[in-house]
Amino acid sequence: MTATLSVIALVVCLRESSHTAFGDAIYHEKVSNENPVFGFKQFSNALHDYNEAFKEGDLVHFGGKFTIDDNKLMLLVEAACVLEPQLGRNGERLKWEPEKIPSTKPFVHITTSACEPLSTSNNMNFVKTKSLIYSPFHSAARYINFEIGYSSESKWLEYLSDKWSKFANFFVAGFLEAIYTDGSTTYVQIDAKLIDYDVRFRTSTSSNNYQPSPQRSTTNAFAQRRNKSTPNSPVKTHITPKSDSNTTEIENAYEEESDNDSDKEDTVGTNQSPIDLVMIDDNTPINANKTKKRQLSDLCDGEIDQPIKPKRSYNKKGGRGGRGKK
Repeated sequence: MTATLSVIALVVCLRESSHTAFGDAIYHEKVSNENPVFGFKQFSNALHDYNEAFKEGDLVHFGGKFTIDDNKLMLLVEAACVLEPQLGRNGERLKWEPEKIPSTKPFVHITTSACEPLSTSNNMNFVKTKSLIYSPFHSAARYINFEIGYSSESKWLEYLSDKWSKFANFFVAGFLEAIYTDGSTTYVQIDAKLIDYDVRFRTSTSSNNYQPSPQRSTTNAFAQRRNKSTPNSPVKTHITPKSDSNTTEIENAYEEESDNDSDKEDTVGTNQSPIDLVMIDDNTPINANKTKKRQLSDLCDGEIDQPIKPKRSYNKKGGRGGRGKK
C-alpha cells in the first residue's frame, strides 16, 4: 500500500557505495523542540532533476516511500532538493546547528485498513489500522501498524465515525507524531488532517461504533496513549427490537351472556363486527372487539384497556323487553 513521506532534514551521517547513498538525518520539531533521527537510502540510478545528490551537513527537503525497521523510521529517497546553505558575513558557508534548522515534521500519505473500533480520548478520535508495505529495506512486504488520530471537533471529518468498520481502504494524510511500542506491537502515530475512503471496497463485518466520553488530561493526547496503554473498551452495539403485529378475523362472536353480568357492564352497540385478535408483548391474544372502538395509534400510546362485556338485548318468553306468544 501507499506510504509516502516528505520532510526537511539535516544530513548528519552519510555513507556511499557504487549503487546507493545511505545514512541518518534529523528534523526539528517546533512543539517539542526535539530532533528525531530517521534513516534513509538513495539509489544512484534513481537520481534526476528533483532527486539531487547531497552530502553530509546539507539541509535537504526529502520525499519518498517510508517504512519502519526496529522502531526507526526509514525513508527511500525519491525526491531530494538541497536547500540554500547558511552563509556568514563574508559569504562563507556555515554549519547548520540542529536546534536552528527550520522547524518541520514529516507529512505522510498512507493507504490503510482499520483493525480496531473507533475510540475517543482528550477530544481526539483514535483508530488503529495496518498497512502492507514493501520497501527495499526488507526482503518481503511487511505489515506496519498505525494509530490514526484526528480532532473530534473537525467538522469535515465527522462523516467518518461510522465508516471505519464499513470500508476496507482509507487514504490518510497527516503529520507523523511518534513511533511507540505497546507490548510486542509497534505503532506509528499519525495526526491526520485529511482522510478519505474507497467506496469500492466494503467490508463484510458488522458496524462497530464506539464513542466513549472524552477523558481529561493535561498532556498531549498522542503522548497520553503512548505513556499509558489503556485496554480497548468493548464495542457497544445497539439492538433494535423487532415489532410484529398479527391481525386475525373471527366470524363467530359470543352470543350468550348472563343477566347479572350484563347489568354490571357498560352498554355498547348490539351489532358486533368480527372480533380482532391483537398480540401483546407476551404473545397472548386478547379480544379487541369486546373493548371500546380504538385506533391503531391508541395501542401504541398506552396500555390496553380491560375488555368490556357488552349488554345484549334478546327476546325471552315472558322476560324483559320481550313479547310473549299470542
